[in-house]
Amino acid sequence: MASGAAPAPRRRRRGLTRLIIALNLIALFVLIAGTFWLNVRRVGMIDERILSLKTQGAIIAAALAESATRGPESMEIDEQLAVPLMQRLVARTNARVRLFDRRGQLQIDSRIIVPSNEVVTSRLPPPDSWLASEWVDGIYEWLARWAPGADYPPYQELQGPDGTFYGEVADALQANASSAIRVNSTGDLILSVAVPVQRYQLVLGVLHLTNEGGDIGAILRQERLAILQLSLIAIGVMIATSVLMARNIARPIRALADAADDARTRSKGRVAIPDFGRRRDEIGELSNALTAMTGALYDRIDAIEQFAADVAHEIKNPLTSLKSAVETMRRATPEQRERLMAVIEDDVRRVNRLVSDISDASRLDAELAREKAGPVDLARLAREVAQLCEQDDGPKVVVEPDLGVQRSGLVITGLEGPLGQVLRNLIDNAMSFSPPDGIVKVMLKREGRFGLMTVEDDGPGIPPEHLEDVFKRFYTSRPEEHFGRNSGLGLSISRQIVDVHDGTIRAANKPGATPGTHGGAIFTVRLPLP
Repeated sequence: MASGAAPAPRRRRRGLTRLIIALNLIALFVLIAGTFWLNVRRVGMIDERILSLKTQGAIIAAALAESATRGPESMEIDEQLAVPLMQRLVARTNARVRLFDRRGQLQIDSRIIVPSNEVVTSRLPPPDSWLASEWVDGIYEWLARWAPGADYPPYQELQGPDGTFYGEVADALQANASSAIRVNSTGDLILSVAVPVQRYQLVLGVLHLTNEGGDIGAILRQERLAILQLSLIAIGVMIATSVLMARNIARPIRALADAADDARTRSKGRVAIPDFGRRRDEIGELSNALTAMTGALYDRIDAIEQFAADVAHEIKNPLTSLKSAVETMRRATPEQRERLMAVIEDDVRRVNRLVSDISDASRLDAELAREKAGPVDLARLAREVAQLCEQDDGPKVVVEPDLGVQRSGLVITGLEGPLGQVLRNLIDNAMSFSPPDGIVKVMLKREGRFGLMTVEDDGPGIPPEHLEDVFKRFYTSRPEEHFGRNSGLGLSISRQIVDVHDGTIRAANKPGATPGTHGGAIFTVRLPLP
């Protein structure tokens, strides 16, 4: 890559889109899997079918006991009487019926006496629809292969006349109706019911009923296919809605991320963050937050650049004066050298003061972020700072809290060190403008939910057009004999600290005072009380 070339844009992964689609599909896949893996419906159908076979068997058995015997004393079922009766009754059922005598020997088989009862089925071709096409059947067969089932014994056709080959028939010979479930070679369930044919508590034989294999599986298959077809439609709808939802979430996030990358890599010019603020959701809030954040960062960068330019300008003035004094020193007389040395010393002090104040200003943001806020008694803080600032040959500093503050103090939640710096800057500024015999008053009082600190001096006051300019960096307006004694950063730093505390600082002249006279200026700091 050539030097200075912009880095290639990073390809955004579409993980969120895939995640949304996957999460939306999980519940539907669980439903589909449950349709094949859970046997609740299958068990219910088996129970219903066995109950139906028992009911049918009881009806046929009762009819045989009444009408297929030779008189009341007969101990056997007459086959000639039983055949026509079974032909009429079995034809109405969908089951295979076999009659065994009291010794368990086969007498009658409905497949022989009712040929039409043996139903041969073949599956119809599916309708011409994509929902009933072969690939849907293939999906069904694949899922059905994995579906667990109960381990039923295999069904075997009776090879001889002895019906006790089936355990339920042996039970029925003991006057106990019984049932069994088996599986034939094609995997279809064979439900078997044996009902005793009784007359006067005497077992005359056993009626053995079995369903036609595949009827339960066919019903279950149709239900599962219907659910599978509806599920495929639901999957398509869900994917479409998931993609739409992902586009409304993932695409804006990608756009915001790309804009953030552009802001990081672009060296000049401001990058416009995509505006999604019209959206009444979290994406809109994120867009507004990123816009505000990048705006604040750009403003901070601009402020740093301007600060660097101002620092260079302010330091250049005393350095220029130093250079002139040093160059003149070679040609100066002894008397002139004394004056030039005084100028050099004054310029060195000015540079040192500038460097110290610039260092304080550059560290201010980090110090404000690092310190932890706590309760601060402004009355106590004002008295301590006043004692530190007062000088023997300078104006007197007086702290005058009102009666309420004097009794209970004036406590706010803030950073004690930076607030002390605000007071120190205001008192130093007031002392620098006041005459040696003047008074600097620090007054404290409550005003509603705010605490007020006021610093008054006996100086010349501030021209009305410069009441806001005094808070700008490196701004100073002093008499010529005091020029260069202050860096012009103290009031700017003070406003920055007060802003962090959600307060305000204002400059004004004393009521009735004329700027330029000894009317004095007033600086008022208003801070919220807890």
